Amino acid sequence: MKLAGDYLFDASVQEVWNALFDPAVLAAVMPGCEKLELVDGRYRGELNVKVGPVQGKFSGTVDLKDTDEPRSYTMIIDGRGAPGFVKANASVALEPEGAGTRIRYDADAQVGGKVASVGQRLLEASARAIVNQSLEGLHENIKIRAAAHAALSQPRQAVAGTALGVGAAADAPGDPPVVALKQVDQSALAANVAKEVVRSLIPLPVLIGTVIAIAGMIVWLVVRH
Repeated sequence: MKLAGDYLFDASVQEVWNALFDPAVLAAVMPGCEKLELVDGRYRGELNVKVGPVQGKFSGTVDLKDTDEPRSYTMIIDGRGAPGFVKANASVALEPEGAGTRIRYDADAQVGGKVASVGQRLLEASARAIVNQSLEGLHENIKIRAAAHAALSQPRQAVAGTALGVGAAADAPGDPPVVALKQVDQSALAANVAKEVVRSLIPLPVLIGTVIAIAGMIVWLVVRH
């Protein structure tokens, strides 16, 4: 399975890089993450995922290779659980774009076990939706972290919370910011996965044609009666 794409963050390259290497931030945006720690350049984690065809508990490791801060790195992923297994190599590159940062990712994955039985197209659609939602969550948490760090220069002044009710505050210069990260909503993620699956498995012209046909049948029945 091939998975590639890009995303534009409204943050500096260093801010995005730091977030990508912060287990707390990553755990917040990974669906069903119950544990994640970084030890000697290797992430160890446990996930309880309930999204689309990917459901069940997984445990695994992510090794970081060829790290070139803050420009690029490679991930070697090995995850296993009752639903099956996934092995993947992924390259990640960051580059400045205007006042923001463009991240590009390219991954090759092998999936086996029960989860593979749902079919490649369904898996790819689910993976795209999960990645997109996780990147959106990462973007929001980067902004939350930036607001919290900005508060360090304003002693005893709280940073205003977002519409989600998330905020940070600092009591004195040099104090570590108190950050309430936004957690991924698995129900919302599941809904996005379903939408992506429909778009992937049903070509747009067919979907439009089906809707028109159904609408025509309804009109015909109304007129008839």
